Amino acid sequence: MEFELQNLDSLDADSISQILDCWSVFCSHTESFLAGDGDGRGDLFSEFEESVQSLCKHGMESLVRDHFLTSLELHFERKGASRFWERFSACADLKLDACNEENGLVEVLRDALEHITLEKQHQQRCLLMLIQALESYWDSTQEHKSDTERTYILSKYQLLVSSVLMASLPQHFPGKVGGT
Repeated sequence: MEFELQNLDSLDADSISQILDCWSVFCSHTESFLAGDGDGRGDLFSEFEESVQSLCKHGMESLVRDHFLTSLELHFERKGASRFWERFSACADLKLDACNEENGLVEVLRDALEHITLEKQHQQRCLLMLIQALESYWDSTQEHKSDTERTYILSKYQLLVSSVLMASLPQHFPGKVGGT
C-alpha cells in the first residue's frame, strides 16, 4: 500500500492522532538506535516495530524507509565521514612527521579504517532493525517483497555511504579535483 495524498481526506481524527503518535515514536527510537541505545530486542525495539507496522498500515512505508535512510546519512556525515577524514588532517597539515614515513601513514590509515568500519557496522545493525520491522509488516500482510526490498534498502545504504565519503573528501586530500 503506497501513500497517496488523497488518502488524507479519508482519515478521521483518531487515525491522524495514531499516525502522529507512531511517527513520534518511530523518529525518537530511530535517533536512540543511532545513538547506540537498543539492540534489536526488548521494549525499545518492540515499540519501534509497532510504530513501523502502524505507519505502514497507513500507507507510509516509503516515508518510513526514506526517513530512516536520511537519518543514517546525516548520522554518518557527523560520526563516520567527518571523523574518518579528521584522522588524516595531521598528515595534510604536515604536523606529524610520522605521516611522512610509511609506518606512520599506515598507522593513521589503520586507525581511520577501524573507526569507520565500527561506525558502519553499528549503522548496519540499525538498518537491520528497520528491515526486521518491515519484514514483520510484510509477513502480516502476505506481501512477498521482502528479499527485493531488503536488497534495495541495503544497496541504497551502501550508495549513501559512498556518496557521503566522496562528497566530504577534504580539499587538501591528494587526488581531489581542485585540491593541492
